Amino acid sequence: MEDVTCITVPEAAWADSRTRVLKFPKSWNIEVYPMKGYLAPALNREKILYSLRNPIHAKPLRKIAEGKREVAIIFDDNTRPTKVGEIAKIVIEELKSAGIKDDNIRFIAALGAHGAMNKADFLKKLGSEIADEYAVYNHNPFHGCEHLGETSQGTPIEVNGEYVSCDLRIGIGCIVPHPMMGFGGGAKILLPGIASMKAIEYNHANVGGYVGGLTPHPSTGWGRNIGNILREDCEEFARIAKIDFKIDVLINGFNDSIDIYSGDVVEEQRTGAEKGREIYSSEIPADYDAIILNTSAKANEAALALSNWYPFISENAIVVVIANPPGGQVTHYAYGKFGKNIGGSIFNPGKPLEKIKQLIWFSEHPEVDPLFPIARPGEIQRIKSWNEVIEEVSSLTGKRDIRVAVIPNADVQCPSSVLKPL
Repeated sequence: MEDVTCITVPEAAWADSRTRVLKFPKSWNIEVYPMKGYLAPALNREKILYSLRNPIHAKPLRKIAEGKREVAIIFDDNTRPTKVGEIAKIVIEELKSAGIKDDNIRFIAALGAHGAMNKADFLKKLGSEIADEYAVYNHNPFHGCEHLGETSQGTPIEVNGEYVSCDLRIGIGCIVPHPMMGFGGGAKILLPGIASMKAIEYNHANVGGYVGGLTPHPSTGWGRNIGNILREDCEEFARIAKIDFKIDVLINGFNDSIDIYSGDVVEEQRTGAEKGREIYSSEIPADYDAIILNTSAKANEAALALSNWYPFISENAIVVVIANPPGGQVTHYAYGKFGKNIGGSIFNPGKPLEKIKQLIWFSEHPEVDPLFPIARPGEIQRIKSWNEVIEEVSSLTGKRDIRVAVIPNADVQCPSSVLKPL
């Protein structure tokens, strides 16, 4: 393509590049629909420190740390874009000022039911200053959890034993829209983050109804943060598991942290999620032949982009999902695929797509049968080359002046009607 229109979109989080340039024929009509916080400026050190010292419904972190000995800092894994290191370095400074020694600080990756991280992953999330100097562990949901009781919904409160052994417990994560719990952040760092598989399964399936053959509870879903039975169950779990201080960030379109909320695990998340309703909201495209759903923050959980936007996609449109994480789609021991017809413990088989003309998955790191439960494998056309994507869209439409809508952050940005307060 010589005469082209170039559109820059965010690349997958933790990839080598921050952006990707998409080239379209000049005759095509391209409209980009960014979320409202797409270009918001990144946090600085002063704002992070201010949040730690002026938290929401909690004492300052330094004050909480006084007299404590053993510290567990739990952090979200590489299915989330949180740049944990820039926050954790300042957290450590506050802990040291309270008299806590380096040898008594450890980090635990809150994997939930996801596959384990390795040293390269830890370096990306935490930076070498932390990953090389402090103990960093993966959470094991199959072994080593302590039983602390049950929630009122019956979820077993089974929590990472290393976490339980510490007398100061801190969490670092992010708040972005979530398909089940309304928004992420807050208590999710514990359930599913450092909970047992038994607890995760019960919360997701028995409480929430997110398992094949069941209907999800009506209080759950994208943007439903208040009155959500799943979130309330997580919050009760977190209260009993006694997390002392939670830190969450909001992100812009390029995965920079742009705002920070610290303090009580419930109240800081509530405050951050309300701001998130504005940051992640988006116009709904209309009058297009093809829609590009780019994924970045959660590119290794790319099914979220189609789950999020499917109800708003025009009838008979071509859908191109861009999911280009070098590590591929996440291993998920609850919902993942472990064979053509074998899945995790609460596996949801893909459902047939009804109104889409063609679903194209563009990735330079393709997988033959990825975790993509929103569609059946035979309905997904996998393409490695962007030029081939353009050729296929041209062939399917048979038009020269193709109308295209681009959603830059389809895995976390939502139609404004979804994120409006209930």
